[in-house]
Amino acid sequence: MHIIFTDIDGVLNSRTTPNPRHFPYVADPKLVSLFKSLVDRTGAQVVLASTWRYDPAGIFSVNYRGIPFADVTPDLPDKPRRDEILAWLGKHPDVDRYVVIYDEDDELDGLPLFQPSCHKGLTDEIVAGVECYLSGKTEKDMRCGRLTRVLQNCSAIFRGHPG
Repeated sequence: MHIIFTDIDGVLNSRTTPNPRHFPYVADPKLVSLFKSLVDRTGAQVVLASTWRYDPAGIFSVNYRGIPFADVTPDLPDKPRRDEILAWLGKHPDVDRYVVIYDEDDELDGLPLFQPSCHKGLTDEIVAGVECYLSGKTEKDMRCGRLTRVLQNCSAIFRGHPG
């Protein structure tokens, strides 16, 4: 079984996603369409690793916007996203290949991370990289440079990132 762990903010929306009323839980239809085509082509199951997963309004929005998902990672307060993903994987030994699509680092160094810019969200380049990785054609992920990731982690600590 192939799994895509995904965040939503910074992946399926970006800083340029139109949101004139400043509603929470907004997704960009173009990025959602790109994501759906990735899921269709790879046959992967989607596991939400987004903070949207533990708010009923967030789950409503995921369903309303047609974002496909089969499960959610557990909510482990005060733990990094990595621990939530590893906890989910520990309960699903039938997973043979997986990726994490997340715009921040959140201590994901040991996992196959495909990291879009929060300014653009999911791109064709990242989709192609995920497809190659899930098909076993490569072992290469697509993450920001080490310095960017360190700065992201420091920023998350100072602002009390809820993820």
